[in-house]
Amino acid sequence: MSQLKPGISSLPATILFAGSLSPHRTDVEESQETICGEIKNWHSPQTSGVNIMRPTIPSRSALIAFEAAARHQSFTGAAAELTLTESAISRQIAALETELGIKLFNRVKKRVVLTEAGVLYAVQVRKSIEQMERDMLNIMAHGGTRGILELAVLPTLCSQWLIPRLGGFYAQQPDITINASVRSVVFLFKDSLLDAAIHYGQPTWPGTVADFLFREKVVAVCKPSLLKSGKYTQAEDLLEHPLLHLTSRPEAWRDWFAHAGLPNAKAMQGSRYEQFSLLISAACAGLGVALIPSFLVSRQLETNELAIVFDLPIESADAYYLVFPEENLSNNSLNVFRQWLLEEVRVLQG
Repeated sequence: MSQLKPGISSLPATILFAGSLSPHRTDVEESQETICGEIKNWHSPQTSGVNIMRPTIPSRSALIAFEAAARHQSFTGAAAELTLTESAISRQIAALETELGIKLFNRVKKRVVLTEAGVLYAVQVRKSIEQMERDMLNIMAHGGTRGILELAVLPTLCSQWLIPRLGGFYAQQPDITINASVRSVVFLFKDSLLDAAIHYGQPTWPGTVADFLFREKVVAVCKPSLLKSGKYTQAEDLLEHPLLHLTSRPEAWRDWFAHAGLPNAKAMQGSRYEQFSLLISAACAGLGVALIPSFLVSRQLETNELAIVFDLPIESADAYYLVFPEENLSNNSLNVFRQWLLEEVRVLQG
C-alpha cells in the first residue's frame, strides 16, 4: 500500500457525479461508474495514435461511504445509514485513501477523526452529492412535455410586480412553467441552469441580448399618519422624519436632496435595509420616509398604506432589462415570455 500523507496539498478539487447514487453496494466496485472531476493522477492511453487524457476517478461507493462516515464521525454510524457492514465502510475508505494518496481519517483508539484534508474533502463531496440531486430533479422536471423557463429575478420586482401578473401569462400559456430564482448581481449564464434574467443596471452583460424594459421613477413615501397636513411643500420638511435607506443605494437620499436644491442636507443618517421589500415594510410601519420606485408601491399608494411625501419624482439613469444568452434566441418558452413581458411593460408605461 502506498504511503498516505495528511494535508491538503494534493487533494482533488470539486467532483461531479454521474449515474445512480444508490449506496447499497459491495466493498470495492463499480470502476466503470464514474464520478468526474479534478483528479491528481492522469494517464495517457493510446487510441488510434492519439493521446487522450483521462482522470483516475474514485469509486462512487467509496465516496458515498466517506461522506456518510465524515458526517457521522463514525464508521459504525455510516454502516447503519447505508445498510452495510462496518468492515465494508472501512475497506471503502481505505481504498479511497490509497487512490487519493491522502489520509482522510485518523484512527484514535476506537474512534475516527477527520484530518485537515478529510474535513475539506468532506465538504467538497457533500456539495457535489447535493448538486447532483438538484441536477437530477431539474432534469426530471424538464422531462415532460411542458415548456420550462428558468428565470433570474430581483426579489422585490418579482414579488411586487411580476408575480401578480403571472396569472395572466399562465391563462394564455398553460403549457409553460416559469421557475424564478433570485439573483441580484451579474452572473455567468454558462455556470448556471438559468435561461434569462431580469436585470437592473446597464445593458453591459457580455455575450447576451438585452431587451430594454423601463426606468424607475423614484418617489419619497411614508405612512400617511406621519404627514401633518398632506404633502410637504418644502423638501427640508422631510428631515423632520427618519430617512430610510436601501443598502445598495447609499447615495440615493443625498442625490434626491441635491435634485431638490439642498445639496448640503444631512441625508446619510437613518436605518438601512438590504431589499426594497424590507424598505417598503419599514415605510408602511411608520418608521420613516423612504425613496422607492413608484411601480413597486402602486398598490400601497392606492390603498393609502403609503403616501407620497413631496412631489419630486426622479427618473433613474439605470434601467430594467430582460437579459439572456445569444444562443437562447431559439428558446420557444423564452420567446413567448419575452413577447408577453414586453406587452406588460407597454401597458405599465401607458
